[in-house]
Amino acid sequence: MKRYNTENPGVWGDISKSEQGTYQEEYVTLPDDCKLFLRSWRRESGDVLLILHGLGGHGGWYVDMANELFLRGLNVYTVDHRGFGNSHGDPGHIDIYQQYVRDIAQIIDEIQKRHPDAHVYLLGHSMGGIFATHVTADYGSLLRGVIFLNPWIQDTSRLPLKTTFSILVGGLFKSRRLWRVGGGHEGMTMNKDAAHMLDEDPYWVRDLSATFLVQILRMRLATIKKARQVSIPALVVQAEGDKVVVPAATRKFYEALKSADKEWKTYPNWYHDTEFEDDRSALDDDIVKWIEAHR
Repeated sequence: MKRYNTENPGVWGDISKSEQGTYQEEYVTLPDDCKLFLRSWRRESGDVLLILHGLGGHGGWYVDMANELFLRGLNVYTVDHRGFGNSHGDPGHIDIYQQYVRDIAQIIDEIQKRHPDAHVYLLGHSMGGIFATHVTADYGSLLRGVIFLNPWIQDTSRLPLKTTFSILVGGLFKSRRLWRVGGGHEGMTMNKDAAHMLDEDPYWVRDLSATFLVQILRMRLATIKKARQVSIPALVVQAEGDKVVVPAATRKFYEALKSADKEWKTYPNWYHDTEFEDDRSALDDDIVKWIEAHR
């Protein structure tokens, strides 16, 4: 099945298929007038899943996953974080990481207004998993459950000491200098069509400010502490073929979660960006079954 159409750069999935349902693209204006880009797959009833993308990415990478979850009975939303994808804000920059947490809480509040009788669940992939941890620790009462997909607890990359020092100093002094600290699609996926899509994606933010990188580092260093404050049901998913994050660190994160209702699940041979797997049906089914079990 072909999931990339060059007429829709940066989108992994069939948008025309989405439009057969109640697919919508819109901007939501936050209290500080920043506009965040939201995609939604909406039905008359059913629970809601909000997907948070990873570093450099955007909601377009999850269109195929959202299509499938929608067909399995869920309302699905994706949001482009401030400064990423189609959302407004300085590309690859943030002054304080708490802004991301507030943004997501405000989006959840907006979703709840649209679906007053539904339960809302959060799925955070990679960096989105870090965001989901902080949001769930601080605003857990807004959510029924949370799913962490290959969360970015510890990565496998190693920067030169000089580069690391320059970024740390720059970040402490609120530098907006942009750095490219990651590679290409290697390690993210082995799907050739997805790699082609990524290489042509004009919305992939690969240059990040020193301040952003230091703020995200602060956020990551606090993740285990925040995990001990997450008490709602949690599902932690780790791809065993992930070459971007350290699976042992993900397991440590899982064990730190305060929730008495938590589940650990792995998938052999899958890569970090599991939304691009050729056959992702097992994960899609497991997500829906887990949500159904926690209504």
